Amino acid sequence: MKRFVLLRRFLPTFLLISVAAIFFSGCERASTVRNDDSLRIVSTAPSITETLFALGLDDAVVAVSDYCKYPERAKELPKIGSLYDYNVEKIVELEPDFVVVLKENEILPPRLKKLGIDVVQVDHTSLEGVFESFESLGARCEEKARGARERGAAMRREQESRIEATRAKTATLSKPRVLVSIYRELGLGKISEAYIAGNNPFFNSALEIAGGVNVARDLPGVAPTTNAEGIISLNPDVVLDLSTDGVERTAEERARDGAARAADWDSLGTEVAAVRDGRIYQIFDDYATVPGPRAILFIEDLARLLHPELANASEE
Repeated sequence: MKRFVLLRRFLPTFLLISVAAIFFSGCERASTVRNDDSLRIVSTAPSITETLFALGLDDAVVAVSDYCKYPERAKELPKIGSLYDYNVEKIVELEPDFVVVLKENEILPPRLKKLGIDVVQVDHTSLEGVFESFESLGARCEEKARGARERGAAMRREQESRIEATRAKTATLSKPRVLVSIYRELGLGKISEAYIAGNNPFFNSALEIAGGVNVARDLPGVAPTTNAEGIISLNPDVVLDLSTDGVERTAEERARDGAARAADWDSLGTEVAAVRDGRIYQIFDDYATVPGPRAILFIEDLARLLHPELANASEE
């Protein structure tokens, strides 16, 4: 049970691919009737919230999930729960035009549709799905938010252009084998169990564009577990050690956390290329685990980490 609670807190939203049953029944629509024509949207995941805000739909978002913390204004909006405990009654009371959910969410949509609430599903498991959501959400909002359709199309063009620019820079460079550690317990002085990016479309694409290869891409599941022996066997050239809550910590806390993380990896010994060559990179930026409009920042960061010559060239 403890592990389950930890996973709910730390694994990226798009990796939690099932939603537990929501114990809610007998709810009817609120008796009040909206007397305005403003657009009202409820977001159920961080990547969705970021996409809606990037589309300029700030005023239309009336509630978000508990995990939505970017942009800053999202923290001030009403919360409707998340993952396994959405507050369906609260969603109903907000009278949204529609609720946006991730395609993996198989339980919430039928509950809402049964109550007469429109549901829009988006696919944020891959970069292509993220880009498609820019346009589909923009088009869906165009009637009440003029210009949203074009903003969505423009966002897609701009991001795809930046991706192609990064791909061109890394195309002829070496392709280091990269292990992505998504979550593990810290401060043990060893690597006992780690959730890593396995057969994961988002990380596979991000690494490919940035000029690397996911060393665990052939493992089953999007976030399989491994241990010290497994990592030694994979022998990655580079390790990306993600911290999904790092941005909320003070500099002192991050330094302490970083030292503990480094000690854990050092326990693997120099037979692991990434340890031997000092290529264990700790990533605290929250956009590394939110496949939305800021995913391009993660990809560009990755390219510079995997290929330091690119960062040096940009400084000249």
